[in-house]
Amino acid sequence: MQRDDSGAGTVKVTLNVSTVFPAEGGSDMKSFTSLLAWLLMAAVLAVPSFLFYNWWSNSKKQVSAEISQGPGTVQVFQPEGGAQAAQPELLPPAAAPAAQSAADSAAPAQRPPSAAAREPEPEQAAQPAAQPEAQLAAQPEAQPAAQPEADPQAAVESSTVPKPVSYYAPKRDRDPTFSPDDYKRIRDEAMQQAEAARMARNAERNKPREPGPETRVVLQGIVGNAAIINGDMYTVGQTVRGVKIVKVGADYIICDYKGKKFRKVMK
Repeated sequence: MQRDDSGAGTVKVTLNVSTVFPAEGGSDMKSFTSLLAWLLMAAVLAVPSFLFYNWWSNSKKQVSAEISQGPGTVQVFQPEGGAQAAQPELLPPAAAPAAQSAADSAAPAQRPPSAAAREPEPEQAAQPAAQPEAQLAAQPEAQPAAQPEADPQAAVESSTVPKPVSYYAPKRDRDPTFSPDDYKRIRDEAMQQAEAARMARNAERNKPREPGPETRVVLQGIVGNAAIINGDMYTVGQTVRGVKIVKVGADYIICDYKGKKFRKVMK
């Protein structure tokens, strides 16, 4: 750029275009391409970031609105039925209705007037389960006594008597697969066996017993080492009617019969 002040009040400006816009070279092209690439990357990342932020803010607002509505089942995903179907349903307490009805029935007879005055109104039954449980805990322990006492005998009978599995209750224990003739035959066989056993016992008891070996030997006298038995003279070692003489004493003898020894005294 050059300035010329030759004329009066006239300024001549010569602009060198090459100095303002330098000639495009390889380095300038690379920088311009890199700038375009960075801009494109920023645009690509900005779109999902904006969508994620929008979804996060909507979810946060929805959770805050559900928490502010009160206790209940929080539904993260809304059903297709619209806003009315999306509203959470309150879960009623499990044991509150039964316990409260029992307490209301027993309260007029046992509670003092001050306790009856503090009786909760029906509108309070829709409150959370923590309030009925606290009221039941605060009530006196004498309320269970208002229930009718069970009969001890009936309780024992119900516990000891087994419940019938089926409705079939025969009056007799007779096997239906046996006929009356079969039962008669079985009874006759049992009677015959009992009679045979009885007769065998009687025969064994009335059986004539074999006389003992003592009756076979009659000691009549003793002479030295010999004994007079049944009219004959016998010494030690001899046998009389199957009885062996083992020893001869002064007035007795010792005999052996089938391994059994006995003593015979002279009379």
